[in-house]
Amino acid sequence: MTDTHYAEDQANEIEILQSIYPTEFEELSADPHQFSITVPVEEDDVRSCTLCLTVTYTATYPDELPEFTISVLDDEDDDAPPLSDTDATLDTKDIDDLTDQTRTIGEECLGMAMVFSMASNLREIAALRLVAKTIHLKQLREQRIQKEVEAEQAKFIGTPVTRENFLEWKAHFNCETSAIKSDALVGDDKTSRRVAKPDDRLTGRQLFEQDKDLAKSDSKYINEGDISVDSKLFDREQDLSDNE
Repeated sequence: MTDTHYAEDQANEIEILQSIYPTEFEELSADPHQFSITVPVEEDDVRSCTLCLTVTYTATYPDELPEFTISVLDDEDDDAPPLSDTDATLDTKDIDDLTDQTRTIGEECLGMAMVFSMASNLREIAALRLVAKTIHLKQLREQRIQKEVEAEQAKFIGTPVTRENFLEWKAHFNCETSAIKSDALVGDDKTSRRVAKPDDRLTGRQLFEQDKDLAKSDSKYINEGDISVDSKLFDREQDLSDNE
């Protein structure tokens, strides 16, 4: 095929592409032919995105692959909702994989116009990649939610009762109960010792007679001229009263 034939084939393909992609096609250069095609990727339950396929014809295209690149266009919609934890996006590794698969499609079409096939397949494989990633993200979210629910439920679930742990608990409970009773008995005994019964209380005279120091201690407060009292007089009066 001569250079003229290559140029005619390339011009014809560009004309067809412009009719297929009236708004998506943009010519970047006429010599060599270079252009871009925006490829919107939309699928149910998947966050949409837009790819850009930039193609540069070689001198012997379509007998050899054109030079091409794939990139993700930024979302220019200011009203677009923020990304959620299940919104999949295409990263660098995804773009590399899409480029390899698109190259394979082109190699299968060598000798004929191939850009339309490359752009069409790019849309399909990109959508499949987003669907697979979205499903994976939803599974991760469900697993995370399930773990959170299980962790919350575990707070209200006690240890299963077995014979062994019941006997262990009962022994511990009995020890604590015995200790509490013992402390209570000791406390009651101390209280009973501190509080004397009314019938057991000594009279002032009995205390005075039992503790001779009381008389001595009071004697230092007797001033000159005070009358001294002999306790033996009380004993005589008591004897007289008894005799009567």
